[in-house]
Amino acid sequence: MTPILPDFLGETARRIALKPYPNARQFVVQHLYPDTLRLLLLLHRFVPIECVIGIGYSGNPSVVASLENEGIRVVTPSYDDLAGTVVEELGDVLERCRRDGLELVLHEVGGYSIKALHESHVEHIDLVVGAIEVTKQGVWVAESLPELHIPQLNCAQTRLKQVEGKMVGEAVVAAFDTIARELGIALTGRRALLLGYGWVGKGAAEALRLRGVEVTVGDVDPVKVVNAVVDGFQVSRTTSGVGAPAFVFGMSGFQSVDADCLAVIPDNSFLISGASKNHEIDLGALAACTRGTARVHQHVVAHELNDGRRLFLVNDGYPVNFTGSSVPDEIVEFLFSELIMLVPELLDRRPAPGIYPLSDEMEAVAAELWLDLR
Repeated sequence: MTPILPDFLGETARRIALKPYPNARQFVVQHLYPDTLRLLLLLHRFVPIECVIGIGYSGNPSVVASLENEGIRVVTPSYDDLAGTVVEELGDVLERCRRDGLELVLHEVGGYSIKALHESHVEHIDLVVGAIEVTKQGVWVAESLPELHIPQLNCAQTRLKQVEGKMVGEAVVAAFDTIARELGIALTGRRALLLGYGWVGKGAAEALRLRGVEVTVGDVDPVKVVNAVVDGFQVSRTTSGVGAPAFVFGMSGFQSVDADCLAVIPDNSFLISGASKNHEIDLGALAACTRGTARVHQHVVAHELNDGRRLFLVNDGYPVNFTGSSVPDEIVEFLFSELIMLVPELLDRRPAPGIYPLSDEMEAVAAELWLDLR
């Protein structure tokens, strides 16, 4: 069957004349979806992959099987075991690289391996050329390290990432809309509190408004609150006064729905995460004030609280957009094109330790390629 989508990734490799690096290997921490599979199989031809750690809340068994058929080791731990698994597997890969005289590239989302390298395998840092990173979370992890000993090149701080952020926000709302419809609930005419007005939050707010939802925005950054006001949204400096019933979207990238927030959220509200991992909602605080639970949908658990309120937790606190197709592949792939460009930037240029976003000039190449093929 002829593929529907153009070969964005293959054309990227051709245009930049990507070459094999026989003395380098990759250690990968990634979501495992068909679009990621295409990326990994392409990069494997140029920088062989030693191990792929699949992020537990976003796996696809057919992707795992396809990678294993190529002789790639794939490990899919639970999310709770992810960090520990990265430490263990990275240690094994570094030992093999030391034995075989190879150097290593960290390829990841979320900063798991760069953190593990600096905290658990510092004796092998000389083997690591650097890291290539897709997410802001991973950049924040690198920034939080006391001293960064390797370069981290990223496509998380680019303008195309901002474009993707808007689409992620739409995907968050679309996924929740699907769940709500399956529960017999219409979004239109209801209220939502959206905490976090970054690129993804802004996209979600606009998508909610288009569905007839009355949106109130909150953010710890006053400049983002001003942005929300200028965009025509109501804003709140607190989490009270939302009105009932409410949809509460955590979109900050950190913990936004904390114990204080949970204490004032109206009865019959839904708690929805639109950020990566499961940090957005304080699940420990929610459990502490819960006297009983009941699953009311494949992706929704009702929490009966000690004070008599009932709150509905969506997708166990993980990103709701991972319950469906999330962002269309052709949107994700212009970011993957950028990621491919980071490989020769890292392996040929050998930058000093530090954090480096993809240059505007190279980002323009990715954008032009996408427009040409589309």
